[in-house]
Amino acid sequence: MFAKSKKSVWLIISLAFIIIATQISFSPSQVSAASNLALNKPVTESSHTQVYSAANATDGNQATYWEGAVNSYPNWLRVDLGSSQSVNQVVLKLPVSWGTRTQTLSIQQSSDDVSYTTVTASANYIFNAGSNSVTINFASTSARYWKVNVTANSGATGGQVSELELYGPTPSPSPTPTPSAAPSVISAFAQTAASSYNSQFGIQLEASSEGGQNVAYIDNGDYIAFNDVDFGSGASTVSLRVASQTSGGNIEIRLDSATGTLAGTCAVTGTGGWQTWTTKNCSINTISGVHQLFLKFTGGTGNLFNVHWFKFGAASPGGDVVGKIFAGYQGWFTAGGDGSPLNNWTHWSKDNNNLTPNSNVNVEMYPDISEYTKLYQTNLGNLGNGQPAKLFSSYDQETVNKHFEWMQTYNISGAALQRFGADASSAPNSWRQNRDSVAVKVKNAAESYGRKFYVMYDITDLSPTQWVNNVKTDFTNNVVGTMNLTASSAYAKQGGKPVICIWGIGFTDRPGTAAESAELITWFKNQGYYVIGGVPTHWRNGTGDSKSGFLDVYKSLDMLSPWFVGRFSQIAGADHYKTNQWQPDFEFTQANGIVYQPVIWPGFAWKNMKNGPINEIPRLHGDFMWRQAYNLKSLGVNTGYIAMFDEYDEATAIAKAATNSSMIPNNQYFLTLDADGVAVSSDFYLRLTGDIARLFNNELPLTVNHPTSHQ
Repeated sequence: MFAKSKKSVWLIISLAFIIIATQISFSPSQVSAASNLALNKPVTESSHTQVYSAANATDGNQATYWEGAVNSYPNWLRVDLGSSQSVNQVVLKLPVSWGTRTQTLSIQQSSDDVSYTTVTASANYIFNAGSNSVTINFASTSARYWKVNVTANSGATGGQVSELELYGPTPSPSPTPTPSAAPSVISAFAQTAASSYNSQFGIQLEASSEGGQNVAYIDNGDYIAFNDVDFGSGASTVSLRVASQTSGGNIEIRLDSATGTLAGTCAVTGTGGWQTWTTKNCSINTISGVHQLFLKFTGGTGNLFNVHWFKFGAASPGGDVVGKIFAGYQGWFTAGGDGSPLNNWTHWSKDNNNLTPNSNVNVEMYPDISEYTKLYQTNLGNLGNGQPAKLFSSYDQETVNKHFEWMQTYNISGAALQRFGADASSAPNSWRQNRDSVAVKVKNAAESYGRKFYVMYDITDLSPTQWVNNVKTDFTNNVVGTMNLTASSAYAKQGGKPVICIWGIGFTDRPGTAAESAELITWFKNQGYYVIGGVPTHWRNGTGDSKSGFLDVYKSLDMLSPWFVGRFSQIAGADHYKTNQWQPDFEFTQANGIVYQPVIWPGFAWKNMKNGPINEIPRLHGDFMWRQAYNLKSLGVNTGYIAMFDEYDEATAIAKAATNSSMIPNNQYFLTLDADGVAVSSDFYLRLTGDIARLFNNELPLTVNHPTSHQ
């Protein structure tokens, strides 16, 4: 790509070079300029190993691949073109970085997916390092279903294909690249070539490595427009096939003019080359009806990126969780004299007795107590401002009300109500009685303040042999039977289904086999529940904190929420996770029809609890938390889980907290919000969370720096 002033000159030079090169040599590996008929078409398989499923073979990305199960030949891939189409060429690719290997395979076709006819007999095909592409030509044959049947592979124990491409007879080439005629009415939900625009400003076309033409030479302010695009009853997502050798830019989705209504912005990052394609998936504000569609390109200087195609996704069924920000709610603090079944200082102190300075303090952060109507006196020294050091109890309805009032005020959709191991035990005890009481108060507060809540089971301390039965029994007898939580108007639903979360599935230090986890998920689904899984950081690879052999369990979830607290620090850590964790996570969940709900957190420390370092993972006065949200939104993520609302123990709370030494006891260390050298208000992290919710809902532009004022 070159500067715009040189576009025409270099285009002529490039075309001349292509013509000369073509006259010199016709390589058998060259594919026709016709479109790849198999691109993004449904594909199935005989089997696959690990995460290398059939979907990777038609996604247009040569870096991803399908691999058949170990030593289970024959392995096969089958693509459904949707209708009978004429094909005379199959191109098989492997990742370009792989070494040479030989695969023995045949090509078969069928009109009904029952009876198959061999198109090319089984033969050895060499995938040479560097190109790793094999082209198989044959007489033009019409069929709907096409199968690659692999019986041997010198480079692996199963068949391997990164791209299965099908081409028909090549049309006569056009002397110059021109946009194809757009239909009179375009369905927003059909894959539409970017080159088929009705009008444009500032762009040119070029031949695409994926077939056809792509929009290229894009600069800031350029656009392409499509007349009469029908969004039907509603579209809320957009997918765009893009490539960029630079740092990219943004694609604005605008309606009816280049400066018309902004429905959403999709950030495009560098992909490694002008013909190295990736699909960006972004949420947008719901569009319905027929509009003139403008894809407007902004950001940076010089050439930004290329665009090959786009398509929109239908608005998801109405729901309370997808596209929303929920916060984990512990509700586990009690105080002596609060009248609770515990009647002690649970979680505030180490041994549940009253707090004493420098010996019996468990929490890292001290709350801002100025708005609570019920407080209890501690044994700590007065606050720096001279007021007595008191603390709240989560057992009080007034306290829970205040927390849900804050959720309402600061634009937080609701709470994931933690339900811990002891809660699910069959024998009644004071801890469970306390938790049940708090759960009912959460229901009351959510109803009063227009927030949603759902139950999140933390399986950490459950019996390794009885944990599934414990959850089933507790849910049936207590959550549904006694407390009737799921019948509340405030109980979260997604697509009409009540939401339940099981946190701890697959962790190496939590109970449960893959079979047991699958049993519990199926049990909830059979009763009509929408199931979220709180899973390990490395769930996708089954390494580190994740047990192996759980991938099919994770894939059975409706929503998947990996745990990231304490896994990285600083801005560089958030950027590293974007590239190495969140992007491949999100791509996997998108490919498998799972909603991705990453955990976003403000910072972390536990000096008082574990004698760890002071300010161990700094909050950076909001920059750390915003960078996580910024990176996730730039990938297209629109759903999030905040850890946590009221976790003062490990300094992850977003609820109002002491801002400086005037708001903490004068004889005990607590981490304050000014620890990074910038003064912020006690409600700053609530306001920041509200802005993250607006960002994810396309109500705020995507900006590197958070828009939230520190005061």
